[in-house]
Amino acid sequence: MREKLSVAVLVASLALIAAAATSSGSKANSMQEQSVTAGSCDYSCLTGFIDQYMSALVAHDPSKLPVAANVKFTENTIPLKLGDALWGTISGMGTYKLYFADPRAGQAGLEATIRENGTPAILLVRLKVVNKKITEVETVVHRGADGAEHLEKFGHPNPVWTTPVTAAERTPRAELLKDANLYFDGIIHSSGEMVPFDPKCNRILDGDQDTNMSGDKGWWDNGSFRPSAMGISENMSTGIWKYIHSINPRRYLIVDEKMGIVFGVFMFNHPGTVKYADVKGVGKVPMPPVTQRPSSVEMAEFFKIDGGKIRQVEGVSIALPYGAHTGW
Repeated sequence: MREKLSVAVLVASLALIAAAATSSGSKANSMQEQSVTAGSCDYSCLTGFIDQYMSALVAHDPSKLPVAANVKFTENTIPLKLGDALWGTISGMGTYKLYFADPRAGQAGLEATIRENGTPAILLVRLKVVNKKITEVETVVHRGADGAEHLEKFGHPNPVWTTPVTAAERTPRAELLKDANLYFDGIIHSSGEMVPFDPKCNRILDGDQDTNMSGDKGWWDNGSFRPSAMGISENMSTGIWKYIHSINPRRYLIVDEKMGIVFGVFMFNHPGTVKYADVKGVGKVPMPPVTQRPSSVEMAEFFKIDGGKIRQVEGVSIALPYGAHTGW
């Protein structure tokens, strides 16, 4: 019996050692892959790929790009051949441009205003680069002149986006991701208190600022109830976002440690069944008509995080059928 037990213990021990070795090997391989990617294309290299992509796009000529044989391209969630869709209709660049990059992941992104057959639009581009070849191109095009024109009225991105975080003050990568994820948890739970917002934080979605706005009338304005005039934390706690049933998937794609920016693409799902927001001290506030039908919204959203606080939020969205997939 003891001999059998000893053999069993020996086998189990060897299995554990083998598993540990495999796990360590996998982690080492993963780290090596990231290191290879980082070594082949640093921050300026990645943003250079973005510039190269935009030049080729405006020239309507994808052959100008160094792409992998199996490059994947989507526009507004639909897999397409590189050279289709916006490649044929873009007519020029606008005046707003914001970059972010992640050498560790080999990815870079850009939010920019463009012209499509002369009409202003907002474009979000994400590239993945491996061994100096573009392997993934994900684009979100928010069509309609208003959003792009409003974004251009700001003149340029808020300086917080373009101010690097000093090496001594940088938040660890895992903490950046955790803080960004709490934003979406706060929406689902109608709790701005659970999100680490900086008091100066504002949000701009599709070119429109929807926090700390005293002039423009918002969707939910009802008498003295003005959520668009509130700070982002108070706004989130009102309950007006309860029509959002889930935010899934949450695809975190770029962690720009240099600038303190987290970027991802997220699917907001609205079943259309929530008719009122029960606002404390106000009562029942009707949900706007756009929320009263099943739909999903893909949001390419990014966060400036400094000192463990979300300092600014910006995003570009497209409306989709309920339950739509991301294309990735």
